[in-house]
Amino acid sequence: MPAQTPLASRRQAPPATRRRVSSRSALASFAHTVSPRLRPVLREAEAMGLRGDTRPALDLLIETAAALPSGARDDDRVAIGELAVVVSAWGSELIDAHPFLESLATQVSSPGARGALLFTRGRAGTAAETPEILQRALSEFRLAGDIRGQAVTLGELCWPREDGLSGDYRVTVGREGLALARRTKDPWAIAFCAGRLAGCETYLDRPEALEHWRDAAEVLPSSPDAVTAEIASLNQFNWAHTAYGHGNYALAGRVAREGKLLAHGSTWARKFAAVEALVQWRTGDLDAAAASARAARAGRPQMATGMAGIVLGAVALEREGRPDPKILDDSLGHIEFDEQMLWLALAVRATHRVARQEPFPLRDLPQALSTAAGMEVRFGWEDLVLVMAHEDPEQAREVLESMASLWPVNPRGIAVRLAVEGLVRGVDGHAVLLEAAERFRALPEPLTAGRLLHAAAGVAPDASTGNLLRRQAIELFQTHAADRSLAGVLRDRRLHRGQDLPAVPASQRLVATAGLTTREREVATLAAQGYTAQEIADQLHISIGTARNHVLRVREKFGGVPKRKLAQMLAEGA
Repeated sequence: MPAQTPLASRRQAPPATRRRVSSRSALASFAHTVSPRLRPVLREAEAMGLRGDTRPALDLLIETAAALPSGARDDDRVAIGELAVVVSAWGSELIDAHPFLESLATQVSSPGARGALLFTRGRAGTAAETPEILQRALSEFRLAGDIRGQAVTLGELCWPREDGLSGDYRVTVGREGLALARRTKDPWAIAFCAGRLAGCETYLDRPEALEHWRDAAEVLPSSPDAVTAEIASLNQFNWAHTAYGHGNYALAGRVAREGKLLAHGSTWARKFAAVEALVQWRTGDLDAAAASARAARAGRPQMATGMAGIVLGAVALEREGRPDPKILDDSLGHIEFDEQMLWLALAVRATHRVARQEPFPLRDLPQALSTAAGMEVRFGWEDLVLVMAHEDPEQAREVLESMASLWPVNPRGIAVRLAVEGLVRGVDGHAVLLEAAERFRALPEPLTAGRLLHAAAGVAPDASTGNLLRRQAIELFQTHAADRSLAGVLRDRRLHRGQDLPAVPASQRLVATAGLTTREREVATLAAQGYTAQEIADQLHISIGTARNHVLRVREKFGGVPKRKLAQMLAEGA
Protein backbone atom coordinates (compact mmCIF):
# COMPACT_ATOMS: atom_id res chain seq x y z
CA MET A 1 0.00 0.00 0.00
CA PRO A 2 1.47 3.41 -0.89
CA ALA A 3 2.23 5.64 2.05
CA GLN A 4 0.11 8.61 3.04
CA THR A 5 1.60 11.61 4.79
CA PRO A 6 -0.44 11.86 8.02
CA LEU A 7 -1.17 15.06 9.90
CA ALA A 8 -0.25 13.42 13.19
CA SER A 9 3.19 12.38 12.00
CA ARG A 10 6.57 12.20 13.72
CA ARG A 11 9.21 14.74 14.65
CA GLN A 12 12.35 14.87 12.56
CA ALA A 13 15.92 15.31 13.73
CA PRO A 14 17.83 18.39 12.53
CA PRO A 15 18.52 17.99 8.81
CA ALA A 16 21.97 16.82 7.81
CA THR A 17 22.14 19.44 5.07
CA ARG A 18 20.69 22.94 4.91
CA ARG A 19 17.57 23.18 2.75
CA ARG A 20 16.23 26.31 1.12
CA VAL A 21 13.43 28.08 2.96
CA SER A 22 10.74 29.39 0.63
CA SER A 23 11.26 33.00 -0.42
CA ARG A 24 7.90 33.14 -2.21
CA SER A 25 4.53 31.46 -2.09
CA ALA A 26 4.79 27.72 -2.49
CA LEU A 27 3.78 26.19 -5.80
CA ALA A 28 1.40 24.01 -3.81
CA SER A 29 -0.33 26.90 -2.07
CA PHE A 30 -3.84 28.25 -2.76
CA ALA A 31 -2.76 31.56 -1.20
CA HIS A 32 -1.40 34.02 -3.76
CA THR A 33 -1.54 37.44 -2.08
CA VAL A 34 -0.12 36.91 1.39
CA SER A 35 0.36 40.09 3.42
CA PRO A 36 3.96 41.39 3.46
CA ARG A 37 3.94 41.37 7.28
CA LEU A 38 3.01 37.68 7.33
CA ARG A 39 5.70 36.43 4.93
CA PRO A 40 8.63 36.58 7.39
CA VAL A 41 6.53 34.76 10.00
CA LEU A 42 5.78 31.96 7.53
CA ARG A 43 9.47 31.73 6.60
CA GLU A 44 10.44 31.56 10.27
CA ALA A 45 7.88 28.81 11.00
CA GLU A 46 9.05 26.84 7.95
CA ALA A 47 12.70 27.16 9.00
CA MET A 48 11.84 25.99 12.51
CA GLY A 49 10.00 23.00 11.09
CA LEU A 50 12.91 22.04 8.85
CA ARG A 51 15.22 22.21 11.88
CA GLY A 52 12.93 19.77 13.68
CA ASP A 53 11.35 22.36 16.03
CA THR A 54 7.85 21.49 14.91
CA ARG A 55 5.97 22.20 18.13
CA PRO A 56 7.26 25.79 18.42
CA ALA A 57 6.62 26.27 14.68
CA LEU A 58 2.98 25.20 15.07
CA ASP A 59 2.57 27.35 18.16
CA LEU A 60 3.88 30.33 16.18
CA LEU A 61 1.38 29.70 13.37
CA ILE A 62 -1.56 29.28 15.77
CA GLU A 63 -0.63 32.45 17.69
CA THR A 64 -0.20 34.38 14.44
CA ALA A 65 -3.63 33.27 13.21
CA ALA A 66 -5.24 34.29 16.50
CA ALA A 67 -3.70 37.76 16.21
CA LEU A 68 -5.02 38.42 12.69
CA PRO A 69 -7.63 41.20 12.55
CA SER A 70 -11.17 40.27 11.52
CA GLY A 71 -10.68 41.94 8.14
CA ALA A 72 -7.45 40.10 7.31
CA ARG A 73 -6.99 38.58 3.88
CA ASP A 74 -8.41 35.11 3.36
CA ASP A 75 -5.11 34.15 1.76
CA ASP A 76 -3.30 34.84 5.04
CA ARG A 77 -5.41 32.26 6.86
CA VAL A 78 -5.08 29.79 3.98
CA ALA A 79 -1.28 30.12 3.98
CA ILE A 80 -1.12 29.60 7.73
CA GLY A 81 -3.36 26.51 7.58
CA GLU A 82 -1.43 24.94 4.71
CA LEU A 83 1.92 25.40 6.41
CA ALA A 84 0.53 24.07 9.70
CA VAL A 85 -0.32 20.76 8.06
CA VAL A 86 3.07 20.47 6.34
CA VAL A 87 4.95 21.28 9.56
CA SER A 88 2.82 18.72 11.40
CA ALA A 89 3.86 16.10 8.84
CA TRP A 90 7.47 16.91 9.72
CA GLY A 91 6.80 16.53 13.44
CA SER A 92 6.87 13.77 16.01
CA GLU A 93 4.28 14.75 18.59
CA LEU A 94 0.65 13.77 17.99
CA ILE A 95 -0.59 17.28 17.33
CA ASP A 96 -4.30 17.61 16.59
CA ALA A 97 -4.61 20.62 14.27
CA HIS A 98 -8.11 19.67 13.12
CA PRO A 99 -9.94 22.18 15.35
CA PHE A 100 -7.47 24.87 14.24
CA LEU A 101 -8.15 24.19 10.56
CA GLU A 102 -11.92 24.04 11.10
CA SER A 103 -11.71 27.36 12.91
CA LEU A 104 -9.77 28.96 10.07
CA ALA A 105 -12.36 27.68 7.57
CA THR A 106 -15.13 29.52 9.45
CA GLN A 107 -13.16 32.78 9.44
CA VAL A 108 -12.69 33.14 5.68
CA SER A 109 -15.28 34.75 3.43
CA SER A 110 -14.62 33.36 -0.07
CA PRO A 111 -15.64 29.85 -1.21
CA GLY A 112 -12.18 29.32 -2.74
CA ALA A 113 -10.49 29.94 0.61
CA ARG A 114 -12.98 27.67 2.42
CA GLY A 115 -12.35 25.00 -0.19
CA ALA A 116 -8.57 25.30 0.29
CA LEU A 117 -8.80 24.95 4.08
CA LEU A 118 -11.30 22.08 3.88
CA PHE A 119 -9.07 20.32 1.33
CA THR A 120 -6.13 20.76 3.70
CA ARG A 121 -8.26 19.48 6.59
CA GLY A 122 -9.42 16.50 4.51
CA ARG A 123 -5.87 15.44 3.68
CA ALA A 124 -5.16 15.31 7.40
CA GLY A 125 -8.37 13.58 8.45
CA THR A 126 -9.17 10.02 9.42
CA ALA A 127 -10.38 7.56 6.79
CA ALA A 128 -13.97 7.66 8.03
CA GLU A 129 -14.36 11.44 7.96
CA THR A 130 -12.24 12.31 4.92
CA PRO A 131 -14.81 11.69 2.12
CA GLU A 132 -17.38 14.01 3.73
CA ILE A 133 -14.82 16.79 4.32
CA LEU A 134 -13.49 16.52 0.78
CA GLN A 135 -17.00 16.64 -0.67
CA ARG A 136 -17.50 19.91 1.22
CA ALA A 137 -14.23 21.21 -0.23
CA LEU A 138 -15.27 20.14 -3.73
CA SER A 139 -18.56 22.03 -3.42
CA GLU A 140 -16.74 25.20 -2.37
CA PHE A 141 -14.22 24.94 -5.21
CA ARG A 142 -17.03 24.42 -7.72
CA LEU A 143 -18.83 27.45 -6.33
CA ALA A 144 -15.61 29.44 -6.75
CA GLY A 145 -15.00 28.08 -10.27
CA ASP A 146 -11.56 26.86 -9.13
CA ILE A 147 -10.54 24.06 -11.55
CA ARG A 148 -7.23 23.46 -9.78
CA GLY A 149 -8.97 23.04 -6.43
CA GLN A 150 -11.50 20.64 -7.91
CA ALA A 151 -8.68 18.61 -9.51
CA VAL A 152 -6.66 18.05 -6.33
CA THR A 153 -9.76 17.36 -4.25
CA LEU A 154 -10.81 14.62 -6.68
CA GLY A 155 -7.22 13.36 -6.54
CA GLU A 156 -7.38 13.12 -2.76
CA LEU A 157 -10.73 11.30 -2.93
CA CYS A 158 -9.02 8.76 -5.18
CA TRP A 159 -6.34 7.91 -2.58
CA PRO A 160 -6.72 4.37 -1.12
CA ARG A 161 -8.05 4.37 2.42
CA GLU A 162 -10.49 2.34 4.48
CA ASP A 163 -13.57 4.46 3.75
CA GLY A 164 -15.85 2.06 1.88
CA LEU A 165 -15.31 3.45 -1.63
CA SER A 166 -14.77 0.87 -4.36
CA GLY A 167 -11.55 0.59 -6.32
CA ASP A 168 -13.25 1.22 -9.67
CA TYR A 169 -14.88 4.37 -8.30
CA ARG A 170 -11.51 5.61 -7.05
CA VAL A 171 -9.92 5.09 -10.46
CA THR A 172 -12.74 6.99 -12.18
CA VAL A 173 -12.46 9.89 -9.73
CA GLY A 174 -8.67 9.91 -9.97
CA ARG A 175 -8.69 10.05 -13.76
CA GLU A 176 -11.18 12.90 -13.67
CA GLY A 177 -8.98 14.80 -11.24
CA LEU A 178 -5.83 14.26 -13.32
CA ALA A 179 -7.61 15.41 -16.49
CA LEU A 180 -8.67 18.63 -14.73
CA ALA A 181 -5.13 19.14 -13.38
CA ARG A 182 -3.66 18.82 -16.86
CA ARG A 183 -6.09 21.48 -18.08
CA THR A 184 -4.59 23.89 -15.56
CA LYS A 185 -0.98 23.08 -16.62
CA ASP A 186 -0.08 23.56 -12.95
CA PRO A 187 2.92 21.30 -12.15
CA TRP A 188 2.02 20.75 -8.49
CA ALA A 189 -1.62 19.90 -9.26
CA ILE A 190 -0.52 17.46 -11.97
CA ALA A 191 2.07 15.85 -9.67
CA PHE A 192 -0.46 15.62 -6.86
CA CYS A 193 -3.22 14.05 -8.96
CA ALA A 194 -0.85 11.74 -10.85
CA GLY A 195 0.53 10.45 -7.56
CA ARG A 196 -2.91 9.91 -6.08
CA LEU A 197 -4.02 7.95 -9.15
CA ALA A 198 -0.81 5.90 -9.10
CA GLY A 199 -1.50 5.12 -5.44
CA CYS A 200 -4.96 3.85 -6.33
CA GLU A 201 -3.48 1.73 -9.12
CA THR A 202 -0.91 0.32 -6.69
CA TYR A 203 -3.69 -0.58 -4.28
CA LEU A 204 -5.45 -2.43 -7.12
CA ASP A 205 -2.16 -3.96 -8.36
CA ARG A 206 -2.58 -2.42 -11.80
CA PRO A 207 0.50 -3.04 -14.00
CA GLU A 208 0.70 0.63 -15.03
CA ALA A 209 1.25 1.78 -11.42
CA LEU A 210 5.07 1.82 -11.57
CA GLU A 211 5.12 3.83 -14.79
CA HIS A 212 2.63 6.31 -13.40
CA TRP A 213 4.63 6.72 -10.18
CA ARG A 214 7.62 7.63 -12.34
CA ASP A 215 5.54 10.21 -14.22
CA ALA A 216 4.21 11.65 -10.96
CA ALA A 217 7.70 11.90 -9.43
CA GLU A 218 9.20 13.64 -12.46
CA VAL A 219 6.58 16.39 -12.96
CA LEU A 220 7.89 18.86 -10.41
CA PRO A 221 11.16 20.82 -10.59
CA SER A 222 14.16 19.09 -9.05
CA SER A 223 14.38 21.60 -6.19
CA PRO A 224 10.94 23.05 -5.41
CA ASP A 225 10.15 24.97 -2.25
CA ALA A 226 9.91 22.91 0.91
CA VAL A 227 6.10 22.98 1.05
CA THR A 228 5.68 21.81 -2.54
CA ALA A 229 8.51 19.31 -2.05
CA GLU A 230 6.27 17.37 0.33
CA ILE A 231 4.30 15.89 -2.57
CA ALA A 232 7.48 15.51 -4.66
CA SER A 233 9.09 13.44 -1.91
CA LEU A 234 5.90 11.46 -1.30
CA ASN A 235 5.64 10.53 -4.98
CA GLN A 236 9.33 9.56 -5.12
CA PHE A 237 8.98 7.51 -1.93
CA ASN A 238 5.90 5.68 -3.18
CA TRP A 239 7.60 4.96 -6.50
CA ALA A 240 10.43 3.27 -4.59
CA HIS A 241 7.95 1.65 -2.18
CA THR A 242 5.89 0.16 -5.01
CA ALA A 243 8.96 -1.09 -6.90
CA TYR A 244 10.09 -2.80 -3.69
CA GLY A 245 6.67 -4.43 -3.27
CA HIS A 246 6.78 -5.70 -6.87
CA GLY A 247 10.21 -7.25 -6.32
CA ASN A 248 11.88 -4.75 -8.69
CA TYR A 249 14.73 -4.21 -6.24
CA ALA A 250 17.18 -2.54 -8.61
CA LEU A 251 14.65 0.17 -9.44
CA ALA A 252 13.56 0.55 -5.81
CA GLY A 253 17.15 1.03 -4.65
CA ARG A 254 17.94 3.59 -7.34
CA VAL A 255 14.79 5.64 -6.73
CA ALA A 256 15.38 5.59 -2.96
CA ARG A 257 18.97 6.81 -3.38
CA GLU A 258 17.84 9.65 -5.64
CA GLY A 259 15.07 10.59 -3.22
CA LYS A 260 17.48 10.72 -0.30
CA LEU A 261 19.68 13.19 -2.19
CA LEU A 262 16.75 15.48 -3.10
CA ALA A 263 14.84 15.28 0.19
CA HIS A 264 14.01 18.46 2.12
CA GLY A 265 14.94 17.77 5.74
CA SER A 266 15.88 14.53 7.43
CA THR A 267 12.32 13.16 7.75
CA TRP A 268 12.21 12.19 4.08
CA ALA A 269 15.91 11.31 3.96
CA ARG A 270 15.33 8.77 6.72
CA LYS A 271 12.29 7.31 4.95
CA PHE A 272 14.36 6.76 1.81
CA ALA A 273 17.10 5.16 3.92
CA ALA A 274 14.44 2.80 5.30
CA VAL A 275 13.44 1.76 1.77
CA GLU A 276 17.12 1.10 1.02
CA ALA A 277 17.26 -1.09 4.13
CA LEU A 278 14.22 -3.08 2.99
CA VAL A 279 15.76 -3.65 -0.43
CA GLN A 280 19.10 -4.73 1.05
CA TRP A 281 17.37 -7.14 3.42
CA ARG A 282 15.33 -8.72 0.63
CA THR A 283 18.36 -9.07 -1.63
CA GLY A 284 20.40 -10.74 1.11
CA ASP A 285 22.85 -7.98 2.04
CA LEU A 286 22.13 -8.20 5.75
CA ASP A 287 25.10 -6.12 6.91
CA ALA A 288 24.14 -3.20 4.63
CA ALA A 289 20.48 -3.60 5.58
CA ALA A 290 21.26 -3.28 9.27
CA ALA A 291 23.46 -0.22 8.66
CA SER A 292 20.79 1.52 6.54
CA ALA A 293 18.11 0.66 9.10
CA ARG A 294 20.19 2.16 11.92
CA ALA A 295 20.64 5.34 9.85
CA ALA A 296 16.87 5.49 9.28
CA ARG A 297 16.30 5.26 13.04
CA ALA A 298 18.81 8.01 13.88
CA GLY A 299 16.40 10.67 15.05
CA ARG A 300 13.05 11.26 16.65
CA PRO A 301 10.45 8.49 16.13
CA GLN A 302 8.51 8.61 12.85
CA MET A 303 7.43 6.26 10.06
CA ALA A 304 11.05 5.51 9.06
CA THR A 305 11.64 4.28 12.62
CA GLY A 306 8.99 1.62 12.19
CA MET A 307 10.16 0.58 8.73
CA ALA A 308 13.74 0.27 9.94
CA GLY A 309 12.58 -1.71 12.97
CA ILE A 310 11.11 -4.36 10.67
CA VAL A 311 14.49 -4.78 8.96
CA LEU A 312 16.45 -4.87 12.22
CA GLY A 313 14.01 -7.44 13.60
CA ALA A 314 14.37 -9.63 10.50
CA VAL A 315 18.18 -9.37 10.51
CA ALA A 316 18.33 -10.12 14.24
CA LEU A 317 16.26 -13.25 13.70
CA GLU A 318 18.89 -14.54 11.28
CA ARG A 319 21.96 -13.38 13.17
CA GLU A 320 21.16 -13.74 16.87
CA GLY A 321 20.41 -16.78 18.95
CA ARG A 322 17.68 -15.10 20.99
CA PRO A 323 16.66 -11.85 19.23
CA ASP A 324 14.74 -9.29 21.26
CA PRO A 325 11.18 -8.99 19.89
CA LYS A 326 10.69 -5.53 21.41
CA ILE A 327 11.94 -3.66 18.35
CA LEU A 328 9.17 -5.20 16.24
CA ASP A 329 6.50 -4.47 18.82
CA ASP A 330 7.68 -0.86 19.00
CA SER A 331 7.67 -0.57 15.20
CA LEU A 332 3.94 -1.18 14.91
CA GLY A 333 3.09 2.17 16.45
CA HIS A 334 5.08 4.06 13.85
CA ILE A 335 3.65 2.48 10.68
CA GLU A 336 -0.07 2.64 11.35
CA PHE A 337 -0.62 4.81 8.26
CA ASP A 338 0.97 2.30 5.87
CA GLU A 339 -0.84 -1.01 5.67
CA GLN A 340 1.86 -2.62 3.52
CA MET A 341 4.50 -2.01 6.20
CA LEU A 342 2.11 -2.95 9.00
CA TRP A 343 1.39 -6.31 7.38
CA LEU A 344 5.08 -6.91 6.75
CA ALA A 345 5.83 -6.19 10.41
CA LEU A 346 3.17 -8.69 11.47
CA ALA A 347 4.68 -11.32 9.15
CA VAL A 348 8.17 -10.83 10.59
CA ARG A 349 6.82 -10.82 14.15
CA ALA A 350 5.05 -14.13 13.45
CA THR A 351 8.37 -15.68 12.37
CA HIS A 352 9.89 -14.46 15.65
CA ARG A 353 7.07 -16.11 17.56
CA VAL A 354 7.57 -19.35 15.67
CA ALA A 355 11.29 -19.28 16.48
CA ARG A 356 10.48 -18.75 20.17
CA GLN A 357 7.84 -21.50 19.98
CA GLU A 358 5.15 -19.25 21.37
CA PRO A 359 1.63 -20.68 21.45
CA PHE A 360 -0.48 -19.54 18.50
CA PRO A 361 2.36 -17.68 16.74
CA LEU A 362 0.14 -16.80 13.76
CA ARG A 363 -2.57 -15.24 15.92
CA ASP A 364 -2.44 -11.74 14.36
CA LEU A 365 -2.46 -12.89 10.75
CA PRO A 366 -6.12 -13.84 10.14
CA GLN A 367 -7.40 -10.43 11.27
CA ALA A 368 -4.84 -8.61 9.12
CA LEU A 369 -5.85 -10.67 6.10
CA SER A 370 -9.51 -10.02 6.85
CA THR A 371 -8.79 -6.28 6.85
CA ALA A 372 -7.01 -6.56 3.50
CA ALA A 373 -9.92 -8.50 2.02
CA GLY A 374 -12.43 -5.98 3.39
CA MET A 375 -10.51 -3.14 1.72
CA GLU A 376 -10.20 -5.19 -1.50
CA VAL A 377 -6.45 -4.59 -1.37
CA ARG A 378 -4.45 -6.42 -4.02
CA PHE A 379 -0.97 -5.51 -2.80
CA GLY A 380 1.26 -5.92 0.23
CA TRP A 381 -0.38 -8.65 2.35
CA GLU A 382 0.97 -11.74 0.58
CA ASP A 383 3.88 -12.28 3.01
CA LEU A 384 1.31 -12.99 5.73
CA VAL A 385 0.09 -15.98 3.73
CA LEU A 386 3.64 -17.14 2.98
CA VAL A 387 4.49 -17.26 6.69
CA MET A 388 1.22 -19.05 7.33
CA ALA A 389 1.93 -21.61 4.59
CA HIS A 390 5.27 -22.56 6.18
CA GLU A 391 3.71 -23.06 9.61
CA ASP A 392 0.06 -24.00 9.03
CA PRO A 393 -0.51 -25.19 5.44
CA GLU A 394 -4.19 -26.00 5.99
CA GLN A 395 -4.97 -22.50 7.21
CA ALA A 396 -2.97 -21.07 4.30
CA ARG A 397 -4.94 -23.25 1.87
CA GLU A 398 -8.19 -21.68 3.08
CA VAL A 399 -6.78 -18.16 2.67
CA LEU A 400 -5.44 -19.02 -0.79
CA GLU A 401 -8.95 -20.01 -1.85
CA SER A 402 -10.80 -17.15 -0.18
CA MET A 403 -8.47 -14.41 -1.47
CA ALA A 404 -7.75 -15.85 -4.91
CA SER A 405 -9.50 -12.98 -6.69
CA LEU A 406 -7.42 -10.41 -4.80
CA TRP A 407 -4.04 -12.08 -5.24
CA PRO A 408 -1.45 -9.65 -6.68
CA VAL A 409 -0.18 -10.32 -10.19
CA ASN A 410 3.06 -8.33 -9.99
CA PRO A 411 6.28 -10.43 -10.31
CA ARG A 412 6.80 -10.92 -6.59
CA GLY A 413 3.12 -11.59 -5.98
CA ILE A 414 3.19 -14.37 -8.56
CA ALA A 415 6.30 -15.87 -6.93
CA VAL A 416 4.67 -15.80 -3.47
CA ARG A 417 1.54 -17.45 -4.80
CA LEU A 418 3.56 -20.28 -6.32
CA ALA A 419 5.42 -20.71 -3.03
CA VAL A 420 2.17 -20.89 -1.05
CA GLU A 421 0.66 -23.35 -3.53
CA GLY A 422 3.72 -25.56 -3.29
CA LEU A 423 3.75 -25.50 0.51
CA VAL A 424 0.07 -26.33 0.90
CA ARG A 425 0.28 -29.24 -1.57
CA GLY A 426 2.64 -31.16 0.70
CA VAL A 427 4.27 -34.13 -1.04
CA ASP A 428 2.74 -33.03 -4.36
CA GLY A 429 4.27 -29.56 -4.19
CA HIS A 430 7.86 -30.35 -5.15
CA ALA A 431 7.83 -29.00 -8.72
CA VAL A 432 5.86 -25.86 -7.77
CA LEU A 433 8.27 -25.08 -4.92
CA LEU A 434 11.22 -25.37 -7.31
CA GLU A 435 9.59 -22.95 -9.74
CA ALA A 436 8.86 -20.51 -6.92
CA ALA A 437 12.46 -20.79 -5.65
CA GLU A 438 13.80 -19.97 -9.11
CA ARG A 439 11.54 -16.94 -9.40
CA PHE A 440 12.75 -15.65 -6.04
CA ARG A 441 16.35 -16.32 -6.96
CA ALA A 442 15.85 -14.26 -10.15
CA LEU A 443 14.36 -11.21 -8.35
CA PRO A 444 16.88 -11.62 -6.52
CA GLU A 445 15.55 -12.66 -3.11
CA PRO A 446 18.05 -15.34 -2.12
CA LEU A 447 16.96 -16.08 1.46
CA THR A 448 13.36 -16.73 0.44
CA ALA A 449 14.66 -18.88 -2.41
CA GLY A 450 16.81 -20.88 0.04
CA ARG A 451 13.87 -21.55 2.36
CA LEU A 452 11.81 -22.81 -0.56
CA LEU A 453 14.65 -25.05 -1.72
CA HIS A 454 14.80 -26.52 1.77
CA ALA A 455 11.03 -27.04 1.73
CA ALA A 456 11.27 -28.67 -1.72
CA ALA A 457 13.99 -30.98 -0.39
CA GLY A 458 11.57 -32.25 2.24
CA VAL A 459 9.14 -33.48 -0.43
CA ALA A 460 11.72 -34.47 -3.05
CA PRO A 461 11.05 -37.71 -4.97
CA ASP A 462 14.28 -39.31 -3.76
CA ALA A 463 17.04 -38.80 -1.20
CA SER A 464 19.64 -37.74 -3.75
CA THR A 465 17.49 -34.92 -5.10
CA GLY A 466 16.59 -33.82 -1.59
CA ASN A 467 20.20 -33.56 -0.50
CA LEU A 468 21.18 -31.68 -3.65
CA LEU A 469 18.50 -29.09 -2.86
CA ARG A 470 19.58 -28.88 0.78
CA ARG A 471 23.14 -28.18 -0.32
CA GLN A 472 21.90 -25.45 -2.68
CA ALA A 473 20.02 -23.89 0.24
CA ILE A 474 23.12 -24.16 2.43
CA GLU A 475 25.16 -22.34 -0.21
CA LEU A 476 22.65 -19.48 -0.39
CA PHE A 477 22.40 -19.13 3.39
CA GLN A 478 26.16 -19.36 3.87
CA THR A 479 26.82 -16.77 1.15
CA HIS A 480 24.50 -14.27 2.81
CA ALA A 481 25.38 -15.14 6.43
CA ALA A 482 21.80 -16.15 7.25
CA ASP A 483 22.75 -18.06 10.40
CA ARG A 484 19.35 -19.26 11.58
CA SER A 485 18.24 -20.50 8.17
CA LEU A 486 21.62 -22.18 7.68
CA ALA A 487 21.39 -23.90 11.07
CA GLY A 488 17.92 -25.17 10.20
CA VAL A 489 19.24 -26.98 7.11
CA LEU A 490 22.36 -28.29 8.84
CA ARG A 491 20.17 -29.79 11.56
CA ASP A 492 17.88 -31.47 9.04
CA ARG A 493 18.20 -35.15 9.94
CA ARG A 494 17.74 -36.14 6.28
CA LEU A 495 20.84 -34.19 5.24
CA HIS A 496 23.66 -36.54 4.22
CA ARG A 497 26.71 -35.58 6.28
CA GLY A 498 30.01 -34.87 4.59
CA GLN A 499 33.40 -33.33 5.19
CA ASP A 500 32.54 -30.22 3.17
CA LEU A 501 29.53 -29.14 5.23
CA PRO A 502 29.97 -25.96 7.26
CA ALA A 503 29.62 -25.92 11.03
CA VAL A 504 26.48 -24.68 12.71
CA PRO A 505 27.02 -20.88 13.05
CA ALA A 506 28.22 -19.80 16.47
CA SER A 507 25.16 -17.57 16.97
CA GLN A 508 22.90 -20.63 16.71
CA ARG A 509 24.78 -23.26 18.70
CA LEU A 510 22.94 -22.54 21.93
CA VAL A 511 19.52 -22.19 20.34
CA ALA A 512 17.89 -25.26 21.79
CA THR A 513 14.85 -25.43 19.52
CA ALA A 514 16.31 -24.48 16.14
CA GLY A 515 15.74 -27.26 13.62
CA LEU A 516 14.50 -29.82 16.15
CA THR A 517 11.48 -32.05 15.54
CA THR A 518 8.65 -32.16 18.08
CA ARG A 519 9.97 -35.41 19.59
CA GLU A 520 13.55 -34.08 19.65
CA ARG A 521 12.35 -30.99 21.52
CA GLU A 522 10.69 -33.22 24.10
CA VAL A 523 13.91 -35.20 24.48
CA ALA A 524 15.95 -32.00 24.62
CA THR A 525 13.75 -30.59 27.38
CA LEU A 526 14.13 -33.72 29.50
CA ALA A 527 17.87 -33.90 28.82
CA ALA A 528 18.21 -30.30 29.98
CA GLN A 529 16.57 -31.34 33.26
CA GLY A 530 19.20 -34.07 33.74
CA TYR A 531 17.16 -37.15 32.83
CA THR A 532 19.04 -40.25 31.67
CA ALA A 533 18.19 -42.07 28.44
CA GLN A 534 16.27 -44.72 30.41
CA GLU A 535 14.31 -42.05 32.30
CA ILE A 536 13.55 -40.23 29.04
CA ALA A 537 12.31 -43.51 27.53
CA ASP A 538 10.05 -44.14 30.52
CA GLN A 539 8.72 -40.60 30.53
CA LEU A 540 7.88 -40.58 26.80
CA HIS A 541 6.84 -44.24 26.59
CA ILE A 542 9.47 -45.08 23.97
CA SER A 543 12.25 -47.67 23.90
CA ILE A 544 15.62 -46.85 25.40
CA GLY A 545 17.18 -47.34 21.97
CA THR A 546 14.84 -44.74 20.46
CA ALA A 547 15.60 -42.36 23.32
CA ARG A 548 19.35 -42.77 22.79
CA ASN A 549 18.96 -42.17 19.04
CA HIS A 550 17.07 -38.95 19.70
CA VAL A 551 19.76 -37.80 22.12
CA LEU A 552 22.46 -38.58 19.54
CA ARG A 553 20.60 -36.62 16.84
CA VAL A 554 20.13 -33.66 19.17
CA ARG A 555 23.84 -33.75 20.05
CA GLU A 556 24.72 -33.87 16.36
CA LYS A 557 22.48 -30.90 15.61
CA PHE A 558 24.41 -28.92 18.20
CA GLY A 559 27.73 -29.61 16.55
CA GLY A 560 28.46 -33.03 18.06
CA VAL A 561 28.93 -31.78 21.62
CA PRO A 562 29.83 -34.36 24.30
CA LYS A 563 26.91 -35.79 26.23
CA ARG A 564 28.15 -34.27 29.47
CA LYS A 565 27.74 -30.75 27.98
CA LEU A 566 24.42 -31.33 26.25
CA ALA A 567 22.20 -30.63 29.25
CA GLN A 568 24.13 -27.44 30.03
CA MET A 569 23.84 -26.16 26.45
CA LEU A 570 20.15 -26.97 26.22
CA ALA A 571 19.49 -25.28 29.53
CA GLU A 572 21.34 -22.15 28.38
CA GLY A 573 19.52 -22.09 25.05
CA ALA A 574 16.03 -22.77 26.38
